[in-house]
Parts: sequence; C-alpha cells; structure tokens
Amino acid sequence: MIGDRERRWFLRCLELAERGGRLTAPNPRVGAVVVRDGRVIGEGWHRRAGEPHAEAVALDAAGEAARGATLYCSLEPCAHHGRTPPCTERIAGAGIARVVCGLVDPDPRVRGAGLEAMAAAGILVELATGGDARRAERVIEDYLVHRREGRAFAVLKVAATLDGRIADRESRSRWITGSAARSHGRKLRERYGAILVGANTVLADDPLLLPPTGTGEAGAPFLRCVLDGTLRVPETARLFREPAAGSPVVVFTTPGTDPERRQAIERVGGEVVCLGPPGGPIPPRDVLRELGRRGVLGAIVEGGGATHGAFLTARMADKVVWYVAPRVLGDPGAIAAVRSGPSRLEQAMALEIAGVERLEDDLLITLYPA
Repeated sequence: MIGDRERRWFLRCLELAERGGRLTAPNPRVGAVVVRDGRVIGEGWHRRAGEPHAEAVALDAAGEAARGATLYCSLEPCAHHGRTPPCTERIAGAGIARVVCGLVDPDPRVRGAGLEAMAAAGILVELATGGDARRAERVIEDYLVHRREGRAFAVLKVAATLDGRIADRESRSRWITGSAARSHGRKLRERYGAILVGANTVLADDPLLLPPTGTGEAGAPFLRCVLDGTLRVPETARLFREPAAGSPVVVFTTPGTDPERRQAIERVGGEVVCLGPPGGPIPPRDVLRELGRRGVLGAIVEGGGATHGAFLTARMADKVVWYVAPRVLGDPGAIAAVRSGPSRLEQAMALEIAGVERLEDDLLITLYPA
C-alpha cells in the first residue's frame, strides 16, 4: 500500500506515463520515478516502441545515486528479452532497493514474472491498491483490453448539441462545438492508433481523418477506417485523393460486395477487409479484433449516429468522450448522435460519468459503461 507521503511520486509516474501516445504501441504507456532520501533523482517515460523503457530512462537519469533508492513505476517491469533488454535486470543491476508498481502486466510474457524476478534479486516489491491501482489502469486502459481480450479499445467520440444532434437535417455539422473542443478531439488521434467512421460520414463531410501532425509516423501507422457494408464510398473521396504516408485507409465491408467496387477502392490505395455475414451488418467486435490483430491498442469511433448506435448496441463502447455544445437545434429531422432503432427505457445502456470539463463554451463529459 502506498503511503500518503509518497503518493505524490507514484502520481508523478502516472503523469509521466500519460505523455506516451500511440507511438508506444504495441507496448503500454509507462512512467517511472527514482526517489532517494525524499528527493527525485531520476524520471522518465516510454516514448515509442523500440526505444528504452521508462525504467531504463529514469535509471539513466539517476546514475549511481540509484543504489539503495526506491523506483516507482506505473506498470510491472518486463522480465523478457524483446527489442530492449529486460528492465528487471537493469533495476537489479542499478542497486534499487524497493519497487512500487501500479499494476501487474497482463501480457503473457510478463504477468508476474517481473515481480518474481525482482523479489528473487532481493528487491522489496509492492503493488498499488484501491484508487491508486484504478488510476494506473486508466492510463493504459486500451493496452489492458488489448492484452486481455485481443481487440482494440473503442472510444466513442461525439460532438453534439444539447438535444443530441450532430448535424442539421442537411448534414451540416461545421461547427457545432467551438475551437477548444475541436482541438481537444483532434488530440485524441495522438493517443490512439486508428479512427473509424461510417460511410455516411464520408459521404456527408468528405473528411481526411488525419492526426494533428498530418500523417502517421514511421513504424506507427495511424489507420483511417470506414465502415461501409455496400461500398458506397467513392474512390474520389479525399481519403483517397489526398493519400498520406503512414496513414493508410482501411474500408471494412461484408463478403459478397461488388468486386468491381472493391477493385476501384484498391486501385486508389484503399484496403478492403470483409467481415461478418454476407449482406449483414459489420460486427463491431470483429472490427476491433481485426484492429487488435494489427497492433492497434485503441480506436476512436467518430460516427456518425448509425455507427455510434452499432457499437453501443454491441456493447463495444469501452469509453465515451462526449462534447456538448450549448445549442439546441430543436429539429426532429436533424441527425441524432446515436441511432440504433427503437428500444425501451429499461434497455438503455447505463453509463457512469468519470469526469466533466469545461472547454471554453462547451462541456466535455467522459463516461464509461456502468
């Protein structure tokens, strides 16, 4: 159990871990802090896959002063050889006396082996509990779902009016929310490895769906995905006309779609992936499993209403990020944020509010399934 006096150092390692974005995938975001005699002597975080892990960065910063110190890390250190040496060997070699971990790593290659290796080296090992453990889980919630269920973590992103409309009846949505909310929403693309929209969104808005930096980075592609059961998306869409290195386009459809339409999309650089039954709906779980197979830890499901409805109905919404604009359209013909067919009140999906934040005139509400 982490004492009240030292909690600030554990929270600091979580803060550092949050600096890691999608570039760490398929590795988790991890932060580490080395403390000796009540003073931080080294800290670091994992910046991208293939580069030193957080523990190694923090120990490099601490140098010889790490001998006899305490290491706080957001996740169990690895004990296996990958693209980098085992962190447990580095920790033992540095002379660390005590390690405080946020969570056990669910990866089968680790899963307690790191804790055992450190204990065998004579290091006192402690695990966070209660609220501290839950905070550590939130930092790598996408990684945890990926390792435990073999699929990508799904984040539903909605920008809507007070009456739950994402566009007017003519499909105009620019702009429902203000610049601060839009900027916040775009930054999500630096955290997760894919974005997913429905065919209607492409037909209505013709978006590029790129991350803020403009493209994906070498070794860490940002997948731009479209759900299109009948391949209605035209090859003249901006997604294809303005290709971006490192940000490939994947169109999910169903078996039996027109082969000529498939070939047309493939000719302009899109990849067509068939999922589910012929002529049926594309199963959200299968989409997330396919993304998980490609090493994507988390995906932003950006709509529109039918796509949001499909993921909610399938219980495949792991997190909801809802931007609320202080506007009311009041038009029953305007486009709803969620469309999934008629249902009774007792069938409504229950969500828990995890946070509310003001972004200039708009509100950001973060929710999780109850």
